[in-house]
Amino acid sequence: MNRYPWGTSKVVPEATTRAPWPLRRRVTVLLTMVTVVLVATVGVITVSALSAQEHLERQVDQLTPAQTAVQQTAAAYLNQDNGIRGYALTSDIEFLTPYQEGSRTLRDNRPILEEVVDEDGETDPDIERLLDAGDAWREDFAEPTLAKVHAGEEVSAEDFQLGRERFNELRSAATKAETQIDEELREARDGLTVATQQVVALLILVGIVVAIMSVFLWVMLQHWVLRPLDELVSHLRQVSEGYYAHRIELQGPPEIERVGRDVDAMRERIVNDLHEVGAARRTLQEQSELLERQTEELRRSNLELEQFAYVASHDLQEPLRKVASFCQLLQRRYHGQLDDRADSYIDFAVEGAKRMQTLINDLLAFSRVGRTRNFSLVDLNEALQDALSNLETRLDEAEAVVTGDEMPAIQGDHTLLTQVFFNLVGNAVKFRGDRPARVHVSVERQNDEWVFCCTDNGIGIEPQYAERVFVIFQRLHTRDKYGGTGIGLAMCKKIIEFHGGRIWLGDKPEPTGTRICWSLPADVEAKDETAEEDAESISAGSESASVGDEDSPNATGDGPGKV
Repeated sequence: MNRYPWGTSKVVPEATTRAPWPLRRRVTVLLTMVTVVLVATVGVITVSALSAQEHLERQVDQLTPAQTAVQQTAAAYLNQDNGIRGYALTSDIEFLTPYQEGSRTLRDNRPILEEVVDEDGETDPDIERLLDAGDAWREDFAEPTLAKVHAGEEVSAEDFQLGRERFNELRSAATKAETQIDEELREARDGLTVATQQVVALLILVGIVVAIMSVFLWVMLQHWVLRPLDELVSHLRQVSEGYYAHRIELQGPPEIERVGRDVDAMRERIVNDLHEVGAARRTLQEQSELLERQTEELRRSNLELEQFAYVASHDLQEPLRKVASFCQLLQRRYHGQLDDRADSYIDFAVEGAKRMQTLINDLLAFSRVGRTRNFSLVDLNEALQDALSNLETRLDEAEAVVTGDEMPAIQGDHTLLTQVFFNLVGNAVKFRGDRPARVHVSVERQNDEWVFCCTDNGIGIEPQYAERVFVIFQRLHTRDKYGGTGIGLAMCKKIIEFHGGRIWLGDKPEPTGTRICWSLPADVEAKDETAEEDAESISAGSESASVGDEDSPNATGDGPGKV
């Protein structure tokens, strides 16, 4: 073994194996071979057919008419010879009838013979000798004999002998021409027979070649395509039955092997995806369990919040009322008897107790929204009128004018929808500024929802506070300037979302004012119920306070965006 100077063995490259032909190349070569064979066969068949056509045309168009014309010409000369001899011996004009008929026959056949002479090179000498012999017989014997008989002269034996010699030459030329034409006809028939046999044999050969090629194509198709596809189907069946680790390997043309590799790569990707899906499923299950625990914790927290709300609405109300009552009693009994600082302290205590009562009532009203779902068909015209009736005193004091479009009837809670109108119109009156309040409630149908807008001419809301105004207890003004707890618009938002709608700050009207818009489904019952139907009913003592009581939580006409 040869080695390099540094001691490394020289690697002898192995003989490179020829790569198998692609299926396209195999099919192309096979179809090329079939095409070449068929083209060659069709070419030979075409040549044979043209040869057969040539022999047939020669037989039909040339030789057969020439044979008939030679026979008729020989017969016509024979009739003329008999007729002229009888007329020469008897001077009877009736013997000229065959001569005259023969003349007509010769006039009809001579163009055919001359045409054959012009086109048929092999027959030219014989037919030409026949025509020359006929002309010589007519010129040397027939015409002189007729002239002598018409002149009354006697035809000599020498004339008859000359006529016999000329007629024998004519007969010999006719026999030779007819023999030559018969030979040509036999050759044409033999050529036609041979060409026809060749065509038939080639057609049979084409049929055999087509049959062999069809069988060969079927075998190649079975070997190159169908068998690998059957193997692929078998592999895929095993994979579909759950044997995802089963590798797919095909034997066949490069295209088929490439398909097998691609399918196996797809199998591997599916296996990887299944592993990822399994991991995601386990993660999802863990998250679902965590969500269930959090939901249970949230349910427990809500229950505790309900218990707190119950305590706040019952247990805390009584001590708070006592504090407020005693503070008011101190205010009435000792007002003016103590110094000014003591009076201010008592006023602060009374005001704080009242504000605490208002906050507790508002918070309870806010928490009760959505706990029960008692929907029915609500005429919003009646809901708006109920809200305006509850606001009648405040509207008269503010010299407010409230107008509205014709309202639709929808599925919802009458009390809650009345609360929406109450809060929005109340806010418009509260934040009216120095001018008398002008409020308009409009409605418009947009696709499958109703869009409402409450527009006023008040102090307005800046666009940067479009989200903040709907947050509970958020205020944009001090309590000294505008009263309230800052829960009005937050209450409206919760009620609207409970009914499947949305609320937003609309475009600012001109020249000043506020536009609050909200939407409600045109058919709330057709939507999936999103409220929890299994929420526990609140106790009878925690029912909503009357809308007509302006000191109740339902009468919170203030809003976080304008307070």
